Amino acid sequence: MGLRGFALTAALLAIQAAVMDRYYRQTLTQEPGAAAMHQAAWSNATRSAPAAADSNQECDPARSPRIKVLDAEARIFLYENFLTDEECDHIIKLAEPTMQRSGVVETQTGKHKVDKVRTSKGTFLRRGHDAVIANIEERIAKWTLMPAGNGEGLQVLRYDVGEEYEGHYDYFFHKEGTANGGNRYLTVLTYLNDVEEGGETTFPNIPAPGGDNGPEFSDCARKVLAAKPKKGNAVLFHSIKPNGELERKSLHTACPVIKGVKYSAPKWVHVGHYATGGETPQNILQKPQMDQNYPDCQDKDGMCESWAGNGECEKNPVYMIGSKDRPGHCIKACGKCADFYEFKATQRTR
Repeated sequence: MGLRGFALTAALLAIQAAVMDRYYRQTLTQEPGAAAMHQAAWSNATRSAPAAADSNQECDPARSPRIKVLDAEARIFLYENFLTDEECDHIIKLAEPTMQRSGVVETQTGKHKVDKVRTSKGTFLRRGHDAVIANIEERIAKWTLMPAGNGEGLQVLRYDVGEEYEGHYDYFFHKEGTANGGNRYLTVLTYLNDVEEGGETTFPNIPAPGGDNGPEFSDCARKVLAAKPKKGNAVLFHSIKPNGELERKSLHTACPVIKGVKYSAPKWVHVGHYATGGETPQNILQKPQMDQNYPDCQDKDGMCESWAGNGECEKNPVYMIGSKDRPGHCIKACGKCADFYEFKATQRTR
């Protein structure tokens, strides 16, 4: 599939973003009809969930599902009680026998390797592994408004004390990563158990509301947007903006576990169908639209996106971003156009 195919996919993603934006902004503003929309969404999202005989989720108000908006602009949401206790336990039981040391994907080559930035253990469950997994994947599809077939198999991770995953993007910066279904568009990260201390998911490019999350969060998660690992909860975040550009605010970490053990399960959803088995992969070329608000903002090196993906904006800000007197080489890749260039708002007519 060439650029025409990507343009079609981009249009669909823009529609998806608009629908989600409308839905969640009703949550923020309490527009008329918001409650009814929520009730319909919950019915669609949970009616197919396995109903275990000993499950108390439906009769316990504290366990009823609800969504919180963590960052409206970046489209980051927390879905409380997305999974039942039985589903969480089932996933862990399936995954434990095949867990191995987790690897990372090299930004430039796409090759897998073991690296100290990621110290968890993990395994994959194929898409539709069993009826329980298939049900969960269908609920993810309904929540995200993306086809279940766009998702990779569920990855299941275990973090013991001291284990973590440093800042990274789920977005692919190498061509090999987009050869099957295009790039990763969004992630739904589910938590499979309660963690005694630590293990939060943080978004370092977004400050904590009010500047501090409070003492119930570990030092790793105090000053930035963060979600605590609570059994059954899920965090949804988007790696790509509707115009095809990397969403810088999607940079995220898994804080070190301080007490206990942490189980989590990310589901990566691509812009197109993710082929499995004998299916033919979709090679969707990604050509982001120019930022019309800052048309003069361009990077000076073709490697800027890769460097930014490796955290160089934070590690080497003098070279990457620079200052007003000496602008850096990768201002756009670091998402700092507004600091250096004049805002030119696109004119809209009715």
